[in-house]
Amino acid sequence: MLSISLLPAPIPGFPSGRAALWRTVAATVLGSLLVLPTLPAAAQTRETDRKQAQVQPPAKPAATKTADRKAADTKTAAAKPPAGDVKGPALQLGLFPRESDARWAWETLQRRQPELTKGLNATVSFLDGKTEAGGAVLRATVTDGSDAQRLCRRIVGAGFGCLLIDQPPATASAPAATAAATASIAASIAQDGVQAKPPVVTAAPATPAAAPLTTVTVPVAPPPAPAVAAVPAADPAPSSVLTPIASAAAAPLVPPASVARAVAPTEGTVIYTEEDARTMADIEQHSRRKGRLRSVMPDSRLDVMPATLKLEAWNLCALTFDDGPHRTVTRQVLEVLNREGVRATYFPVGKIAQNQGDLIRDFIAGGHEIGNHSLTHSDLRAMDAEGQRYEIAETNRILREFGANPVLFRPPYGRYSDDLLAIARDERMGSVLWTVDTRDWKVRNADKIVQHIKTAGGTGNVFLMHSTYPTTAQALPRVIAELRAKGCEFVTLSEWLERMRTLALPKIVNAGMPTPAPAQAAPPPATPVAVTRN
Repeated sequence: MLSISLLPAPIPGFPSGRAALWRTVAATVLGSLLVLPTLPAAAQTRETDRKQAQVQPPAKPAATKTADRKAADTKTAAAKPPAGDVKGPALQLGLFPRESDARWAWETLQRRQPELTKGLNATVSFLDGKTEAGGAVLRATVTDGSDAQRLCRRIVGAGFGCLLIDQPPATASAPAATAAATASIAASIAQDGVQAKPPVVTAAPATPAAAPLTTVTVPVAPPPAPAVAAVPAADPAPSSVLTPIASAAAAPLVPPASVARAVAPTEGTVIYTEEDARTMADIEQHSRRKGRLRSVMPDSRLDVMPATLKLEAWNLCALTFDDGPHRTVTRQVLEVLNREGVRATYFPVGKIAQNQGDLIRDFIAGGHEIGNHSLTHSDLRAMDAEGQRYEIAETNRILREFGANPVLFRPPYGRYSDDLLAIARDERMGSVLWTVDTRDWKVRNADKIVQHIKTAGGTGNVFLMHSTYPTTAQALPRVIAELRAKGCEFVTLSEWLERMRTLALPKIVNAGMPTPAPAQAAPPPATPVAVTRN
């Protein structure tokens, strides 16, 4: 065997003992040099093992892994609603063409209004029960015991869509769910004569502004619907994009003490005092010194002066009726309007109207507009803010049960304050008065009512009448004839206001375009001069 020694040979001249010592030292140094290259690799391996131990936790039992997975699913569900149906009363937050749109709408509402969504459990369901081809609906149930109606009202006030509904049970068949959605859209068509817009999700600030809504909206297309003839009867649907916030099954809010003491007039017939007469006379007198738009809408920032109306040949007239409904007289007023083909605006008293839903529905079917005239026809200035809000909101709830969608509020006796106007704006209502009072509440004489229209009722006005006096119903056909003879075109008050606003908006003119020079007159022909020749 061949052996190789790494030790140096004995050095001649050195003693043998010293040579042995030298060989020992040399062997130690040589061994160290051979071991040193392996030390950094070992250190690097230990460092890598330590980092992996920090990143990867030790293995958990199977039960612990299951609990962690459930916790993660719960956390994800809080940010993104699951698909499926919920049982019992629910908030419908919109209809959407795709499931992703519904989930995006929920995430937007969570992000913008976290205090409103913390007690809600949201779900996304398919309208056909299978796929999103038929559209998706976003619903939410209240899980923290909050008042669902009040919560829905706050969601609408924040600029989002909300409808308090009775959710069908989870075992309901898919055709039934589709039919219910189709009936809702069909009812809107029957009320408006046009396709009504479904609820929208609005990217609005948390505090609603007093100015008209200028928020960016995300339109929601309605799902495709089968033939209307095959749709069973269903609850009336909203007649505009201002979605109702209550259904017939919703419990009313508890009335404040200031409202609990108020008593609604019998049969809706109000007895006006001398003080009331002075207030109403002042309203008419002041309207002659103001522009036409601010006379009707006192908190409007726009206005139109009589000279502009004359220049534009403004001839729109709005007949408005307050109080009631009276069981017989209001029906007579409606029959005259329908027979004459005149669309009007009716402001009923909430507590009286709640017992005459058929009459309210007949007004809507006739193409007339329903407004809000408070719950009890009390002087709302004497109430606290909570009572004022209840008078307006509860009347809206009652009227919406019958298919109306009131957007105009007329304060009783025409009495208002800045605070009351602000509360009406918070409820998405426009406060309105009138320009010409027919004084039917005072004279109670059909001939005198017609005579007053002849002398004071010009075109382009908003006329105040009442639906509770028999003499008003008797005079109405002649009133309509007199105004038509003057050139009136009858519209609802909302249409009157909308077209008046359009007229009030500033017009853009081409100020930079050169004006053509007036044509110069041709010089007169020269007069011939007689020349005498010698």
